[in-house]
Amino acid sequence: MENAFTTTEDFLQDDSFLRYCMGVSEEDTRRWEDWIRENPDRQVPFEQARKIFDAINGQQGQLHAAVGQFRLLLREHVANTTAQAPAALTPPARGQQRRLYWWAAAAVLVLVAATGWYQYSRYREQHLATARPIHDVQPGTTKAMLTLADGTAVPLDSTGASQFEEKDGTRINKGQGSLVYDHSGNTTEKILFNTLATPRGGEYQITLPDGSRVWLNAASSLRFPTRFAGNDRTVYLNGEAYFEISPNAQQPFHVQLSDNQQITVLGTSFNVMNYADENNITTTLVTGKVMVSRPDGQQAVLAPSQQAVITKGQNHITVSDADVDKTIAWKTGMFEFEDDDLPSIMRTIARWYDVEVVYNGNIPDQHYSGSIRKTSTLSQALRILQTAGIQYSITNKTITIKSF
Repeated sequence: MENAFTTTEDFLQDDSFLRYCMGVSEEDTRRWEDWIRENPDRQVPFEQARKIFDAINGQQGQLHAAVGQFRLLLREHVANTTAQAPAALTPPARGQQRRLYWWAAAAVLVLVAATGWYQYSRYREQHLATARPIHDVQPGTTKAMLTLADGTAVPLDSTGASQFEEKDGTRINKGQGSLVYDHSGNTTEKILFNTLATPRGGEYQITLPDGSRVWLNAASSLRFPTRFAGNDRTVYLNGEAYFEISPNAQQPFHVQLSDNQQITVLGTSFNVMNYADENNITTTLVTGKVMVSRPDGQQAVLAPSQQAVITKGQNHITVSDADVDKTIAWKTGMFEFEDDDLPSIMRTIARWYDVEVVYNGNIPDQHYSGSIRKTSTLSQALRILQTAGIQYSITNKTITIKSF
């Protein structure tokens, strides 16, 4: 490998290098960070290849692209650039074609800088300093804390399988990153409550006693009974979760939120975001039908692909069409942003990487679109954000966003 990468072209033709730039593989990340430390003489083509990747990706308004998609973007850019070049009297030789192709690819840096997308000349030194921090922050993992009715705290992670019981006989089966409740052994009439809580930098899944499934995002908690009795099924949510509810018309499902707001469900799948540091409480319906209720009696019934937004401190419910794929992307390993402001993006990143975010100067009044894989390390995620012109520095576990 030592002699295989001497030019910018060598890097951009390598799938492992592209995966490293995208932050989709921990193995490739370690490989290339170790490699560049061992080969400092290749720093110039290495950095040039990364700049070309970031610039082409950012030019499309993307924070992530698949390897195949990036190659397509690169070919399109080269084709457009070479098409604008003066016609030669004779076809260039093979070696000249090769140089022309990669000269055209490198020219994207000038094009993007001219349009304001990527201003390398203004902060090249900052880019190099933050691209490969000595101490990186790893992404969140599958982990949570289960609190039983008597206060016993059971730490959970993604490893191993086990089974234990609540005092009422409910069996709790722990799998790899999930819990399954089985109340068939429950012989008492007393209702016990458990709480599943994820920390910042954690997520977890649970199958409730009625068979309903819940995915908890980072910094969230779900309080629920070990069996559902009576005329309804009620759980209590703080943070964000995705629900797939087992149908039971005789026993409606309720999600109780802060400020006594409630979601009523018969059988459906939906996402709820109810974080304390977000200004809105958002319910997004994927399938089925839900009703969102406020304490003052206001109600809104959602159809699939609709979203109800309740702004904290206001007294009305706003219903609109929703981008469902964006809303539930976190459940499938991605963060999707579509015309989002910088603070909301950074709050999402802070929860997943368990870091703090501060702003040096005014917060940019701009909106951004794109996606980040949740398996990316913090430096990879922020480097990708940098393609949108966001400048930053990292000190320990604090991200400082710098004024433009």
